[in-house]
Amino acid sequence: MAKGYFVVGTDTGVGKTVVTAGLVGALRAKGINAAPFKPVQSGAMRTQEGLKALDVEFYKKVADLPEDKFNTYTLEPALSPSLAAEISKVTIEPEPILEDFNTLSKNYELILVEGAGGLYVPLQGTTYLLPDLIKTLNLPLIIVSRPNLGTINHTVMTIKCAEHLEIAVKGVIYNGYDEKTATPSEKTNPEIIEKITGVPCLGVIPKGRDIDVDAGKTSNCLELIQEHVNFDLLLS
Repeated sequence: MAKGYFVVGTDTGVGKTVVTAGLVGALRAKGINAAPFKPVQSGAMRTQEGLKALDVEFYKKVADLPEDKFNTYTLEPALSPSLAAEISKVTIEPEPILEDFNTLSKNYELILVEGAGGLYVPLQGTTYLLPDLIKTLNLPLIIVSRPNLGTINHTVMTIKCAEHLEIAVKGVIYNGYDEKTATPSEKTNPEIIEKITGVPCLGVIPKGRDIDVDAGKTSNCLELIQEHVNFDLLLS
């Protein structure tokens, strides 16, 4: 399989899609033939052409990607994958996901796979969970976290859970940092988490201006990732 990373969040809404899109765009700008992959998209938009995976559309705008299949399951309900699939009368199976991932692996050097929400997300019922897919793909995690109060607990638990499952963690990216209003905890959280877990901070991303995945507003997403992620550490 191609080299890659699996991007998960400490929670929903922490900016996984923004980080994934920015990482792909930045890597491609460095001459690395990178691609995104969203195995399951819930909250898709219904159009005249059918359901549209908004995360994939955002990737394409930020990273200037060619047309390709970057998504396997596209579901309309904005719910957890398992519940969205149940309502949509769809069964999420690993085989189609692996087939699409392997196809991308033949054409791209590095794949950034984006999960849905946090680490312990059900994909089908309560028996096929996101960690099952991560372990099948055998990719290390990039964890996207919030910078604010409470992130120590959420981030450390996510790291410890991954380690318990024998899933490697490459590092943590903190998204949405506001230097002007940062509290003492926000300024020190990444350092404290790294000391507790031994997992490095890959970057602290400032709040973007007018970035909206659902509305397709990319603004300065790419520039933020290029300027604030340690790519030497990421690719080491």
